[in-house]
Amino acid sequence: MKKGQWLSALAAVGLVVSVGGGCKSLDEYRQLEMSHRTALAEKAQVESELYDARTLADSLRTKLTATEGELETKSQLIENLQQENDRLDSAFASAQETLEKLAASHMPTEPVVIKQTKLPPALDSALKEFATQYPNDVEYNEQTGAIKWKSDLLFASGSDVVIETAPASLSKFSEILNSPAAVDFEVIIVGHTDDRQPGAETSARGHPTNWHLSVHRAISVSNVILQSGYDPARVGVMGYGEYRPIAPNDNEKGRTLNRRVEIYLVEHGELVAYGDDGNVFFAPELGLVFAKATPRLP
Repeated sequence: MKKGQWLSALAAVGLVVSVGGGCKSLDEYRQLEMSHRTALAEKAQVESELYDARTLADSLRTKLTATEGELETKSQLIENLQQENDRLDSAFASAQETLEKLAASHMPTEPVVIKQTKLPPALDSALKEFATQYPNDVEYNEQTGAIKWKSDLLFASGSDVVIETAPASLSKFSEILNSPAAVDFEVIIVGHTDDRQPGAETSARGHPTNWHLSVHRAISVSNVILQSGYDPARVGVMGYGEYRPIAPNDNEKGRTLNRRVEIYLVEHGELVAYGDDGNVFFAPELGLVFAKATPRLP
C-alpha cells in the first residue's frame, strides 16, 4: 500500500474513534440531566408536602388553643353550676324548715278526727240516687257526705287524663253540685294511690311521685267539674299519695281499692282560718289543713 493510502486509512479510523467517544459522553450527559430534573421534581414535591404539613400543624395548634379555651369555659360553668346547686340545696333546706315551722305553728293542738256529717235531705237524696245510678263507679257515704270514685274507672295506669267513659258520672255529679240543693256547699277533691312507685314512663308525664300523681288526678277531676260552670272559688284539691290506704297494698284487690278519688261536700263557713295572716285553713269536719296561698319563701 502506498504511503498516501495509509495516511488516509489512519485518519478514517481516528474519526470513527472520535465520533464513538463523543456519543458515549452525550448519553451520560442526558442521563445526568434527567436525574437532575427528577431530583428537582422530588424536591418540589417534598417542599409542597412540608408546606401542607406546616399548614395542618398550624390549624391543629389553633384548634387546640380553641379547645383549651372551651374546656376552661366549661370547667368554669361546671363550677358555677355546682355553686348554684349548693345554693339551691341550702335554700330548699331553709324553705322546708320554714314550712315545717309554719305548719307546726298553725296546726290545732287537739287530735283531728273526721266528724260524721249528715247532709240536708234534698242533697242527701240526690247523692243516694246518683250512687244508685252508677253503682260500679262510685260509693256514697251518707254519714260523711263523701263521694268516692275508683281511680281505675277514671284514669289509665300512671295517667292523670280522665278517660272518655268517666265524664258521664262526673257530669251527672256536676249537675247535683249546681243544683239548688247544693248551693250552700263547696267541694274538696282528694286523690289517693296505691303504694307502687311511679315508673320511668309515669315520671316522664310529670308525676315523679305518688303525691304528684294523686294531686294531678284531683286537679283533672276538678277541671271536668269546672267545665259544667261550677264556681272555681268553691273547689279545693289535694292529694295523699299512698299514705291514706283503706285496704292492704299486698294484693291487687287492696291496691285497686286504694286507687281512688274522694269528693267531700263542705258547707260554707266550715273552713276555719288559722294564724294572723288568715292564709291557713282547717276543715274540722274533714280533718284537713291546707294553705290558701303559697307561703313566701326566703
